[in-house]
Amino acid sequence: MAMNQQTQATLAKTGFYVSFVAYVCFWFLDLLRPGFVSRTFSVHVFLLASLLFGIWWSLTVKEYVDRPWVQMIFIGAFGLLVSVVTWASGQGLGALRVLVTVLVFFVPLIVWNLIRH
Repeated sequence: MAMNQQTQATLAKTGFYVSFVAYVCFWFLDLLRPGFVSRTFSVHVFLLASLLFGIWWSLTVKEYVDRPWVQMIFIGAFGLLVSVVTWASGQGLGALRVLVTVLVFFVPLIVWNLIRH
């Protein structure tokens, strides 16, 4: 019995959202109380499931809609994340710590531009 395209897209989308939200919730609970979830099972199973459902969902998309503002939000958030990680781990850089942190903020934008063009 074959599923039509709309049913597959709905199933894949629902699977992605459910597995991603479960991953975030379980990860947060494990962050609050280390070992609370990870002693029972690995939370990364949900991350793997969301990755697989996300790939399946992307294969069911018929028409791509470009939303540059959403892309810029993710690029900015990722740039901020890598900047914070660089600042936190860059104690050995000395005076160059500020410069490297600012430069690292723009790396996701540069990579995105290289991939797009």
